[in-house]
Amino acid sequence: MTLTYQELFPQVQDFSHLARTVEQYFSAETPLWWVFPENTTAQKVGCIWVGNGVDQIQGDRYAHIFLLYVKPDHRRQGLGQRLMQQAQTWARKRGDRQMGLHVFCQNQAAIALYQRLGFQTQSWLMLKPLKEL
Repeated sequence: MTLTYQELFPQVQDFSHLARTVEQYFSAETPLWWVFPENTTAQKVGCIWVGNGVDQIQGDRYAHIFLLYVKPDHRRQGLGQRLMQQAQTWARKRGDRQMGLHVFCQNQAAIALYQRLGFQTQSWLMLKPLKEL
C-alpha cells in the first residue's frame, strides 16, 4: 500500500497510518494474492487485496478491491488484468454479483485499466478541508 501512495503523493512523507488500515481490514476472509517473477519467489512484483463492501443502494455484499499494485517496471504486461481476473473468479465463486473499488482521480493508468475491464463510475468521494475557526 505504501508504494502506491508514495507514487501518487510524493509530497507526503509519512504513510504510517496505512498500517492501521491493514490491521483493521485484513483477515482470513480478505484474500491477498502476490505476483512473483518467473522461477523465483525472491521479490514480489505485484499484488491484489480483496475484501468486502456493501452496496448502499441494494444492501448486497460485494467484493471490494482494497489494493491492486504492480511495480512500475512490471506494468503494461497484463499482470494487473490477471490479478483482477483472479479476484473476479473468487468473487463469483462466493456468490457476489458485483465488484467495487476506489481509485484516485490522478491515477489515470488505473482508471483506464478499470474502464477496459468494465468498471463504471457509480459515485464520487468528496472531501472538504475544514479550517480552524
